[in-house]
Amino acid sequence: MDIPPSSPARPGAPLPAAAIDAAVRALDVNDGRRSIGPDEALALRVVKVAEECGEASAALIGLRGQNPRKGLSSEQHLVDELLDVALSALVAAASVTDDWADRFAAHVTARTSRLIAAVDGGAPGDAALGGAASGAGAAAD
Repeated sequence: MDIPPSSPARPGAPLPAAAIDAAVRALDVNDGRRSIGPDEALALRVVKVAEECGEASAALIGLRGQNPRKGLSSEQHLVDELLDVALSALVAAASVTDDWADRFAAHVTARTSRLIAAVDGGAPGDAALGGAASGAGAAAD
């Protein structure tokens, strides 16, 4: 089924901001117990995002069966790993600033608006849609 780009997939879907904030508080307590200072804690939370990206990559390789000695993984496994990437990134962002949820909402709105505009009417820099040549994903970055 084709969904027009200007139609939201899930209007009004809530962002579990309280759960993200609670995760940050729990990690802060754990870091304190382990004598991990704030700079190191933030670095480790950012590294966690990279670790989760690696797991998502492995799940995609497994989904496609690219590495026969490792077997296959499922679409659900890939989605779970991608959601772990998103969660880890939001926890890291919430560790930097208290207004992360508002900034995230504004960021998503701005980036998706650019993407939708590019798909709806072609954006400068999108060769496939009639614009000048550019790198892949330019409308969404």
